[in-house]
Amino acid sequence: MDLNPKIFDVVEELKSKYPDSKIIPVVGDVTDMKAMEEAFSTPLSQPLSIVGNCAGIGGMDWQKTLNVDLNAVILGTSLGLARMKAEKTDGVVVNISSMAGLAPMAFDPAYTAAKHGVVGYSRCFQHLAPKRGIRVNCLCPAFVDTPLVQGLLNDPNLGAAGKQAIDSLGGMIPMDVVSGAFMDLIENQEHNGAVLTVTNQGGV
Repeated sequence: MDLNPKIFDVVEELKSKYPDSKIIPVVGDVTDMKAMEEAFSTPLSQPLSIVGNCAGIGGMDWQKTLNVDLNAVILGTSLGLARMKAEKTDGVVVNISSMAGLAPMAFDPAYTAAKHGVVGYSRCFQHLAPKRGIRVNCLCPAFVDTPLVQGLLNDPNLGAAGKQAIDSLGGMIPMDVVSGAFMDLIENQEHNGAVLTVTNQGGV
């Protein structure tokens, strides 16, 4: 689910790479409970086993930032866990936080607070693995070349501080490195309540 209709282009690209996959794009707001409930009730050809919560924004509107970056993650995780429980299936949830979830990013306190919340929330479900075969993990990348980061760099108020922070961490991380770490959290059964960091300086 994404507010941006370009999600359909992304889905077509994924289908070309994974022709056997079934991908259902949904244009919607991850902070809209009704829309999220409808998305998670979509019939699938097999039980739901993977949930990724990765919507993110930053900026001066702290309430919107908390709604998208933290509340929507809690909502998506809750709905995903409920469906996995109902379908009696093993599964994994990966929530995208940030290095700002582990250390303060002074030029965007609301973003920092939200991402800290995602880390703490994601670590609360280790007990589900032995009981129900469900794992919840968290990914904390540094700055990745995404529209969110480009928006930060173009922001007249935050751009200079953002560039300084990116440079201090060795520049932006390639998306393929982040996606590889994401897949590791899904496939490696030892990751349960894990918080995986990704930086140019330290790797994964």
